[in-house]
Amino acid sequence: MVKHVLHRDASIDALRIVAIVAIVVGHVWFEPPVRLATYTWHVPIFFVLSGYLASSLAFGELAWRRGQSLLLPYLAWLVIIAAILVGFDDPLRLLAGGAQLPRELNAFWFVTAFFVAIVAAAAIERLRLGWQWLIAAGLLTAGYLTSEVIALVPLDAGVGLACVVFVVAGRTLRDMQSRIGHPTTTGAAMLAVSAALILSGASGPLDLKHGDFGTPVVSVVTAMLISGGLILVVGELLAGIDGRAGEFISRLSLCGFMVVLTHSAVLFVMREAGVNEWASFGVALVGPWLVAMLLLFTPLSLVLCGVPRRAVKPRAAEKPVPHHVGPPRHSFSSD
Repeated sequence: MVKHVLHRDASIDALRIVAIVAIVVGHVWFEPPVRLATYTWHVPIFFVLSGYLASSLAFGELAWRRGQSLLLPYLAWLVIIAAILVGFDDPLRLLAGGAQLPRELNAFWFVTAFFVAIVAAAAIERLRLGWQWLIAAGLLTAGYLTSEVIALVPLDAGVGLACVVFVVAGRTLRDMQSRIGHPTTTGAAMLAVSAALILSGASGPLDLKHGDFGTPVVSVVTAMLISGGLILVVGELLAGIDGRAGEFISRLSLCGFMVVLTHSAVLFVMREAGVNEWASFGVALVGPWLVAMLLLFTPLSLVLCGVPRRAVKPRAAEKPVPHHVGPPRHSFSSD
């Protein structure tokens, strides 16, 4: 098999790692402080990043590649976890997605919603940015108006369409970034405003799995501010990361998708065995990540991790550059 060498930005990969950790945290601890600290941004940031990262792929090729990197592992782990823990008594329920999935498949809704959002956003990317915002706002409004049923749409296509607004926000940040004179200060200000909105109660947490977009408009804007602020701040702080450190960060990021798909099943087993929360968190986070690191060297890498075999020579690329040149290309796990 052909070896793929990926040119990646270590700061983007670091953000993915932090977001994946936050997702696992949110599935272990359900108390309000944890919910407030994570739920507003830990899923939206993936949509924002997908828009922020430039791609020169044609529409058909993009859909094909994202289908390989997202839907192939989704189907593989759906079958594996169902065979071990869930069973196939109600196969239609397994395929429905979102709120219809059992606890062991708690995070699977995200994959199909993410795929739908990426493909839908790609369909409008040649339009002027203003038209993209108008379409995305219309899709989000439809999501608000149908919040009670949107999570019941098969494969979470409804949630994915509503999340196109986050992809467009990422594109907007990419286009504006070259005109931001002080990225760290600007990003810190965005994070500070977001914290004020959350702590004051003006912005409620989002729960996209159930079609809950939080406080109308405010929560979505807050999610965009946090995501954009983190991209700017982390991008500056990790601008000098290269060599082995950057390679290690990017390799961890490559393995992260498997953690997203499997951690809920691991947590279920840990809870059934009476394991305490901290130990469950450690096993659910570290275990799948270590296994994925090994799988990268095997023919199962694409099927279970969404990454071509031996795609393990990423290097930290330069900082994102103006959109006419384009920042390093990424998908959730690989390009």
